Amino acid sequence: MHVLVVDDSSTIRHEVGRALTGFSCDFAENGLVALRLALARRYDLILTDLTMPLLDGLKFIGRIRSGGKNQETPILILSSRKDEEAVFGARDLGVQGYILKPFAPEDLLGRVRAALSRSGGAAE
Repeated sequence: MHVLVVDDSSTIRHEVGRALTGFSCDFAENGLVALRLALARRYDLILTDLTMPLLDGLKFIGRIRSGGKNQETPILILSSRKDEEAVFGARDLGVQGYILKPFAPEDLLGRVRAALSRSGGAAE
């Protein structure tokens, strides 16, 4: 399983990578870098923050959902934002889940596995 992890915090990227041991992960520090990666290859899951420089998470998801290799890829939000605008905006874009920071590694792993099993991907 190949996962794209998008977060402007290097600490969060590192923590997610440790939690997803056994998965192959690519990491992006903002939505623009993530968009470049997502245009180049198909991912089994995308895990993204919302508040990032250059291209925020909702705009990144909107671009992914508009077409391309990852149009149907399951997406999970990992964010400290819990306002209605963020939650409903993500839901309107068809994300499979919303995980609040800080997160427990076992919870994150469980949510990733659940999203992959709902999408037909085999969790590792």
